[in-house]
Amino acid sequence: MNETRPVASTTFPAALNNVVCGFLVFATHWHVPIYIGEAHANLFGTGLAIIMVALATLIAHGQVPRNYWSALNVLLGIWLIVSTGLFVLPPGIGWTQGCLGVLTIAIALTSLGNERNVVVRRD
Repeated sequence: MNETRPVASTTFPAALNNVVCGFLVFATHWHVPIYIGEAHANLFGTGLAIIMVALATLIAHGQVPRNYWSALNVLLGIWLIVSTGLFVLPPGIGWTQGCLGVLTIAIALTSLGNERNVVVRRD
């Protein structure tokens, strides 16, 4: 009989790190002048979205055999990288946003990889 067990605890640190990454993205919106409204709103919204998706990953952790919430964080990380060219940003914020995008993608891919490798089939 084939049975799968829920995802092991290796996903927990990666998802928790994505919560921290989301908070850092959210915190960078305070360094963008309010008159650059689009960039300010982008960092605010994307940071909150990364935090919410990472928290959903933590909540679903161990409850389901496959947890794909981290795939949304990969997309949000890609958006962070792409949006550096779409908005006018102060000099250091663009680099910070791009680096946090790459870090978010790397952590989310680690989380997805851990979930894929941990599911065990017993015969």
